[in-house]
Amino acid sequence: MTTPVISPSNLDQLAEALPDLDFSDPERRAVLCVMDSIDVQAAPGSGKTTLLAAKLLLLAQKWAHPRRGICVLSHTNVARDEIAKRLSGTATGSRLLRYPHFVGTIHGFVNQFLALPLLRSEGKSVDVIDNDIFSARALSLVKHKYTLKEWLKRNPYQGPDAIATLRYEGPDLTLGWEKGSLPGAGTDSHTQAKEIKDRLTERGIFRHDDMFAFAAYLLQRFPDLRKRLSWRFPLLLIDEMQDTSWAQEYLLAQLFDESVVMQRFGDRNQRILNSEKDVEKLSFPRSGHLNVTTTKRFGKSIAAAVRTVQEHGEPVTAESDHGALAPMLLLYKSNAAQGVIEEFGRLVLRTLPNDALFSGPVKAICARKQGTANQPPGRHIGDYWPAYIIGGGATTDDESIIRLLADHPEMGVSPMLLHGRVLDVKRAILLALRAARCQAVEGVRDASTLLWKLEAAGVSSSAVRVLCRELTLGRGHTADLAAWTATVDLIYGRLRTLLPTSISRDDFGAFPIFKMPESLTPTAQDMNMCLVSQDGRSVCIHIGTIASVKGETHAATLVLEAYGGKGKCFDLGMALPNISRSTPIGSKASGSQRNLYRNLYVAMSRPRHLLCLAMNQDRAQDGDVESLVAKGWNVQRMSG
Repeated sequence: MTTPVISPSNLDQLAEALPDLDFSDPERRAVLCVMDSIDVQAAPGSGKTTLLAAKLLLLAQKWAHPRRGICVLSHTNVARDEIAKRLSGTATGSRLLRYPHFVGTIHGFVNQFLALPLLRSEGKSVDVIDNDIFSARALSLVKHKYTLKEWLKRNPYQGPDAIATLRYEGPDLTLGWEKGSLPGAGTDSHTQAKEIKDRLTERGIFRHDDMFAFAAYLLQRFPDLRKRLSWRFPLLLIDEMQDTSWAQEYLLAQLFDESVVMQRFGDRNQRILNSEKDVEKLSFPRSGHLNVTTTKRFGKSIAAAVRTVQEHGEPVTAESDHGALAPMLLLYKSNAAQGVIEEFGRLVLRTLPNDALFSGPVKAICARKQGTANQPPGRHIGDYWPAYIIGGGATTDDESIIRLLADHPEMGVSPMLLHGRVLDVKRAILLALRAARCQAVEGVRDASTLLWKLEAAGVSSSAVRVLCRELTLGRGHTADLAAWTATVDLIYGRLRTLLPTSISRDDFGAFPIFKMPESLTPTAQDMNMCLVSQDGRSVCIHIGTIASVKGETHAATLVLEAYGGKGKCFDLGMALPNISRSTPIGSKASGSQRNLYRNLYVAMSRPRHLLCLAMNQDRAQDGDVESLVAKGWNVQRMSG
């Protein structure tokens, strides 16, 4: 089959479907019109995900195959949701969200078409697919394995990581691990590690990597599956390609043959989410790729800073300085590290007007969550925010809905985006339906797909949509026992038609997920946030890792210095000479050091208006600071 042709004349249609976007420049027009297999290397904030969605809107108007579809894969739910949002804005585009097409994450595709059908056919249950939950459960089982436990005590820097990341590898489902190391096969410790993996498999608890191994196993058993998938999806578009590991890239090559047109979008400089294993085999971007170098997110001053930590490709450029402030360097003393985030909040309130403050979240991010390096403060998030909750976002059936529905600390205090709140509400609804064993949500793990999954199962989602709106916009759902009882009444009433007829209101309210914890109202610290108020204005700063904000756009971003254990250096301390003098990354930099630069590249390219770097003043050389000032940076020294 030949894929549809998009001509330059077709691009005028985008002005009506996407009036807020501009696709007039040559780089973007070339990407929209090309219909051969090709890679697209795109700068941060260039709108590559939106560009991909625009291309899909044009293809939707020309697609005439009722049983063959377009497959769109992404690595993040953020990118997937952005594509779906754009497509759902038109009747034609929304058709791509249904059969025979697929729009979702690469993990979702492998689960839906390969791994989960295989496991179900073999009578194996799947309770949860989550790396954090697997890690916690695997480590908890070590206490029952005496030989392995003693080995781990003697090898604290390798063994625990290996147990936490136990996985199946390859079509033979051999035991492996993503991080650390274990003794070889045949040893007692290795045998007991395999027993832990087998035990969790029996309980239906898996890592995401396991699903790729099951897919490889299925392909080995049924090689004709490749031909069937290639016929079903003659056009494959992949977003965030730089985050594809070699194992995933290899599997995709086995799933689709040469007849499939494959277009891959990404930014090689943002490759921070996959492991270093077999990294030299990765092929993105291939020779002859297209470039999109201009960013729409930030202005020239931030673009100049981002270029200093860019390793590959054409330099990032910006068209203007639309409202961006001069980048800032915040220097702190060792004993003042815990005040850095609050000081940043005060800087934001002093420098950003309301229209800029309302344009996105304000975040403080760091490359590392925790660490044990014997170095002065500035090593990881814990040095700046000791209350940081590691792994607080893990999802499990033991979750409490009351936590998800509690009033957010930002509500009524500072500007708040509803995206995160909506996801929490959908998660709460999914947990309620799952607890009641609603068949329509069987196998649904990602709450953001709840409405789509219900419609795909032939179930009206209208009641769920109404409930989602009520719970998102309402306040005081968990204020006291009476309020919580009324909230459970509301949830039960709206979901009643989706529940088994045997479940009464009392049965519903007795589910463990509705159990009231000792504290009903979460504080900002409970949710990894810092609330700062000044002169009648407030800002809530979200605290997290650099990896957690990939694909996001912020109003302001604080990049917190971190110590890279393998690189044996502080990231900003290492990069400040390059940033201050606009010099490239040294050719002798190690792989670990280059990884630190990629993390900085991702972090520094998030904000629209204000970029702030924070580092210990003892690690900032006077000459570098003077060079920054000469380039127009604003350097602030914290007192105390």
